[in-house]
Amino acid sequence: MTGVVDVLMSTPPSRPGDNAYLRRLMTGTSADVRVRPLTAGAALRGRPDVFHVHWPHQLYRAATPAKARIKRVLTGLLLRRVRRLGIPVVLTVHNRRSHEEETVGERRILSRLEDLIDVRILLNEEPRDDLDDAVVVLHAHYRDDLGVLPAPAPAPDHDVLLFGLLRPYKGIERLLSAAEQSGATLTVTGAALYPDYAENLSAAARDIPGARVLIGHRDAADLTREILAHRLVCLPYPGMYNSGALLHALSAGRPVLAPRTGANEALQREVGPEWLHLYDGPLTGEILAGALAARMPEGACPLSRRDPAAGVALHEGIYRSLSEWAASGRVGSARDAVLSDPALRAHSPRNR
Repeated sequence: MTGVVDVLMSTPPSRPGDNAYLRRLMTGTSADVRVRPLTAGAALRGRPDVFHVHWPHQLYRAATPAKARIKRVLTGLLLRRVRRLGIPVVLTVHNRRSHEEETVGERRILSRLEDLIDVRILLNEEPRDDLDDAVVVLHAHYRDDLGVLPAPAPAPDHDVLLFGLLRPYKGIERLLSAAEQSGATLTVTGAALYPDYAENLSAAARDIPGARVLIGHRDAADLTREILAHRLVCLPYPGMYNSGALLHALSAGRPVLAPRTGANEALQREVGPEWLHLYDGPLTGEILAGALAARMPEGACPLSRRDPAAGVALHEGIYRSLSEWAASGRVGSARDAVLSDPALRAHSPRNR
């Protein structure tokens, strides 16, 4: 295929502090792949070669009801154009399901989107995932985005850290309880979607010796310093599937304690149990104390399979293959078309 492959991303124009994983896909492609953010003009005009969806809720949720209504109307028009023009659709599976319950109207949009998806990109090697229409492109590490890492890293001053967007589904209250039971010092830090929830966390931490909650966005360098000031990162999300925070912590050189799930077991086989401690059942003070007592791993976490540049190149191959597949009349399955790229087959045994 000749010419530039035009990819419309479902996410809005980038802003400072955006997710580094997404920023690489938006700005790091080669000259023959152009990736554009979703705007009202892009939804209504033009004909992209591929439509790439990340977090579907961004297509129908907004800060106010009026803005959400406008988004739903634009998304409806966009999905109608995608179907009519035969534009191939790829979905990156960041979560198995939304963390907040959808309304009837939102479920209707999701159903229309599901009918259009040709290929799903999985970010991990969860063995139970259905591969009929999916391929694996492992979530890249964050080493290139963390700023200058201290060498060697300073001895940690604190015990346990949880960082990232603070949301009710993440089990933060259970971590506060486990820290109190174990006597560990704990820092919880990140921006909060809901002010009331942030205040509740802060109030709970005030009653626990050695616990603190720091509300607000942290830039990469500041967050790296916070990670390295702690011995262990704990992410007690029930049913964890993907976590950028987990990869961020490993990239910075700190071990992580997380629930045992299929996706986390696959990652533990990749990096080793000294880097990723897994637990069964509810998090307890005993589990937290056991992870803190483990010997700190030495050197860098082995994340060579997750090179960011290689991840972008694999996405480019998927875009080109889907564009060619659509232009040739959609002969065969979209998954078979993208797996014609030998680099994708070599990337993960699940792509063979």
